Amino acid sequence: MLSRIVALAALAALSALPAQVEGQTQSTTVTGLVTDEASGEPIAGARVFVFGTVQSSTTRQDGRYRLQLDPGSYDVRVTYIGYAMGRDTIQVTGGEPITRDFRLTREPLALQELAVIGTRAQERTSTEAPVPVDVLTAAEIRQSGRTETAQIIQSLAPSFNFPRATIGDGTDHSRPATLRGLSPDQVLVLVNGKRRHTSALINVNGTIGRGSGMVDLNALPASAIDRIEILRDGAAAQYGSDAIAGVINIILKEGAPNEVGLTAGQTIESDGGVVQLGANYAIPLGTDGILQLAGEYRDRGFTNRSAADLRPQFFADDPRNTDPSLSGIVNHRQGDADTKDGGLFLNLAKPLNQAVEVYAFGGGTIRNGEAAGFWRRSLDDRTVRAVHPNGFLPIIGTKISDFSGVGGVRGERSGWRWDLSGNYGRNLFHFDVRNSNNVTLGTASPTEFYAGTLIFNQFTGNLDLAKSFEIGLSFPLNVAVGGEFRRDGYQINEGEPDSYRDGGVRVLDGPNAGAQGAQGAQVFPGFRPGDRADESRNNVAGYVDLEAQVVDKVLLGVAGRVENYSDFGSTTDGKLTARFEPVQGFAVRGAVATGFKAPSLGQSFFSATSTNFVDGVPFENRTFPVNTPVAQALGATELTAEKSQNYSVGVALNPVRSLSITADYYQILIDDRIVFSGNFNQPGVVTFLASQGFPNIGGARYFTNAIDTRTLGVDVVANYGLAIGAAGTLRLTGG
Repeated sequence: MLSRIVALAALAALSALPAQVEGQTQSTTVTGLVTDEASGEPIAGARVFVFGTVQSSTTRQDGRYRLQLDPGSYDVRVTYIGYAMGRDTIQVTGGEPITRDFRLTREPLALQELAVIGTRAQERTSTEAPVPVDVLTAAEIRQSGRTETAQIIQSLAPSFNFPRATIGDGTDHSRPATLRGLSPDQVLVLVNGKRRHTSALINVNGTIGRGSGMVDLNALPASAIDRIEILRDGAAAQYGSDAIAGVINIILKEGAPNEVGLTAGQTIESDGGVVQLGANYAIPLGTDGILQLAGEYRDRGFTNRSAADLRPQFFADDPRNTDPSLSGIVNHRQGDADTKDGGLFLNLAKPLNQAVEVYAFGGGTIRNGEAAGFWRRSLDDRTVRAVHPNGFLPIIGTKISDFSGVGGVRGERSGWRWDLSGNYGRNLFHFDVRNSNNVTLGTASPTEFYAGTLIFNQFTGNLDLAKSFEIGLSFPLNVAVGGEFRRDGYQINEGEPDSYRDGGVRVLDGPNAGAQGAQGAQVFPGFRPGDRADESRNNVAGYVDLEAQVVDKVLLGVAGRVENYSDFGSTTDGKLTARFEPVQGFAVRGAVATGFKAPSLGQSFFSATSTNFVDGVPFENRTFPVNTPVAQALGATELTAEKSQNYSVGVALNPVRSLSITADYYQILIDDRIVFSGNFNQPGVVTFLASQGFPNIGGARYFTNAIDTRTLGVDVVANYGLAIGAAGTLRLTGG
């Protein structure tokens, strides 16, 4: 009900706007140079923006910027971390281009950066925003010392967690991240304000976010990133599905200095060595365009924190049990996986004329990974002793290919800022199994297997419009409307037959000789022909977003969004925000919102067999899609969207320029949350599975809308800057 009220209020407010008919006006190009006042050196990466609008530019390597403005009077401001804000009033009458340079004065205590996330009106600092926002600047990213994008966010942002998974059937190589303790698929990721596609992997093992998908943040090279904006608040009404915990907006470099960087390190345990090479190169396109290239290569070695395995490794009468080189040794490998990544990204912008600009960004990464499973002892029935006489450590190998490309055109006409774009992303997970065996093939078993491929692809088209209207108040009403079309595709391709089939050979020797063995490659049985999937769906959406400074000290916002999915129907959501600043430097803010997360195609159609351990005993468990007869016989029903209600209230203090403090209480209620069911492994279920063509499967599971949850907490973030003379600035951050 709340969502419908908010959405209807937004639509009613839009319809009540006074009709305006405006003639076409001629826009003017405003260019200039931003320099350090003391040295005269150009400042690359400075933000040049028009206060009260979303129009902005970033200075290139040579310190130059470009804006396109209609006739009028504009308050143009320039910010860069470590400098006092520059500002000037520019009068635009149309026609001839205008040149306006800015010289910035160093002021180490000017710490807050502007963010566009969470609003479609003007950019604001974290203390000026009506909802919690963090901005991780280029300087902070560089100084963090981290080599992976997700690690950078974890080290600098509150409520963000990027745990290290081990023995996770893929999450070792594409690790899930969480915001405010919710699932990895309940945070939306944007790149330059455009939706980022998710990974093809569904986490079905016991690592963080079990039963969910995620965006592979590490597929975005850290060397390509200018800054990261994090909205810690529900925003489905503004940005669509998944934005329950919040939104992460990654801004790519544009006009950054040419540079090459090398990072290397190793743990004190003499493992886990990391070598990372990153480079940036900016290519001018004429006098007003830019092509920014960024490349990165990272080689991360595995870590191992296992203890010695004191279990018997061989049958009781085997003399090898007393061999110190074979028994009582470290034979497991628990820790970070071994990965090698390489990627290239680009960011391009080129004006066509004074009113229209084309842009494109995107790139690709390839990651090869190796992660170990559990050690198989020689005495295990899962071991072909003629192939692995001393036992073996199976390896899951992955090749992850990730590609994305965005192209669009944007401009301004009759006061309307418009942006038309298309966005394609694809993530492919190729699985290999090495140093393993298939017991049911006996001595003919290979030791390497191709286990199958997961593929996710997504196309998104967007049209966004925004304009400021004078409606008789002291401040204008900012209006944003837009529409979105999205098509998702999901595929499972089976592995080679030896990776999954029952070869008919029984256990060859030992006390259980003649017994049925586990079919398929040990550690990761390949996807079967029955697992094959090729599914897709469409959805269309429309939104309205209104925001106004109704009086000098009160900011109000309302947003509504309607989405329709081809597979489960429609959803309507809304959001209200408010900020009250009774005295300068102190503000109270709050928000109430409804949201949703559509079930992913992976959650609806994923099926596979995996090995799980209960009290040290291995069991083969199978995941069944909810639309299959087996799952439905066990109680599965079609998945529906998760529904959420988000409440937050907080304060923002900026008593002096060098100190900012924000504290926000939040409560998130989620109904019909999608989770992984427990394993159905009763004897009757095992018999039923065998009758359905799944012998030797010890349990079944599926995805289900099973639980309602409440998440609450308090985020406190403090920043303090202290000038320490010629040494620069000491910045203290806590959260």
